[in-house]
Amino acid sequence: MRRNIDYHIHSTFSDGELHPTEILKAAEGKNLKSICITDHFSLTKLALNEEELDIYFNTLENQNNSALSIFMGLEVDLSSIKDFISLTKHSWDLILFEYVFFWPDWEKKLHEVIRFKKDYFDYNIGLAHTRFTRLPESRINYVLSKITKYEIIIELNTGYKNYLDPWFGYLDETFLFSLGSDAHMEYQLGEVTAAWTYLESREIPSTCVIDLKK
Repeated sequence: MRRNIDYHIHSTFSDGELHPTEILKAAEGKNLKSICITDHFSLTKLALNEEELDIYFNTLENQNNSALSIFMGLEVDLSSIKDFISLTKHSWDLILFEYVFFWPDWEKKLHEVIRFKKDYFDYNIGLAHTRFTRLPESRINYVLSKITKYEIIIELNTGYKNYLDPWFGYLDETFLFSLGSDAHMEYQLGEVTAAWTYLESREIPSTCVIDLKK
């Protein structure tokens, strides 16, 4: 498992400061080997809308750098996006859903994510910087059983430091993880060391971290 990865990065297609081409150059300068750009897909923030998905995907697909691999991803805002069908048009490498447990109808939103993975996109579906403390204690085992059953990825996000949530103590080597900096600016790019340190402190093997491949 390579340590020099970052699977949560924002570009000028949403609220990041760097164009994808600039991200690749900066990532190479930081000796990263594998990155995933995951711009926001939302109706309520500076983000991609449905009409922009084509140009976004094509722009990422056409980025080339012999020193590292670039992957195409999205961070989908569940507070505003209700229809996921438009996401099935492209072969995304990683889709992270945010705000799954933010609202009172969190169970419905979790089921929407699971249904999307089952019916349309059975590959690398995850929960962006989620915090399980929003869940009632009586429901945590139910939620974690669904996550493991359907192999939903849990992101360790060094921007939000969500892994410091006490409920992460329930997580072990039976779960899948992704690591991301949530970088919006160049200095944040590739800063995922704290997430690796967390996994090591829990004795969770690096094989539990997804490794995107071409």
